Amino acid sequence: MKRSAHRFSFSVLTVLAIIAGCVTVNIYFPAAKVEKTAEKIVDEVYQEKTEPPGQEPAGKPQSWNEPGIFQSIARLARFGPAQAFAEEATTVSNAAIRGLKDQIVQRHQELLPYYRKGQVGIDKDGFLEVRETGGLGLPQVASLKRLVNADNAARRQLYEEVAKALNLKPDQVPQVRQIFSKQWRDKAEAGWAVQADNGQWGRK
Repeated sequence: MKRSAHRFSFSVLTVLAIIAGCVTVNIYFPAAKVEKTAEKIVDEVYQEKTEPPGQEPAGKPQSWNEPGIFQSIARLARFGPAQAFAEEATTVSNAAIRGLKDQIVQRHQELLPYYRKGQVGIDKDGFLEVRETGGLGLPQVASLKRLVNADNAARRQLYEEVAKALNLKPDQVPQVRQIFSKQWRDKAEAGWAVQADNGQWGRK
């Protein structure tokens, strides 16, 4: 009798172990929120390229007698804070993320000439790579490499901070990085060097 009970218990445990092994654990990943965050940050970094020559920067303070101010106030009064700040609800930000983004924004202006000459490219993992150094002296090459290394360090930390702000696991950081990578490449100027997902380099 005891042997039968033992065999029964063993069989039940075996079945439960098999069932547990077949269960697929789906880890939630807020792809839409990461995409909106990446799009917003990349747009802010690339903002200089979207302004036609001679046009005032988009961030210039508006006068109170400009129609845009009154339209914004009217929209806020009509729809309320929830509607007015809907964009913030679909993105993630904190002091660390804003600080890293600001670093990348400032460095972008130094990198812009190298982007346009194809000397610096954007790889498939969301980082920068020195592509060619023809016409640059040794001091310029060294300076460019330091610039790229500093920017890549900030980007790496940015992806980690976005993941952390969304309470994601460390092994989900590559997913954040890939979403940012797509935005960096999709929004790059024509003529910039970019790496396709298959590893091939080309110019937009």
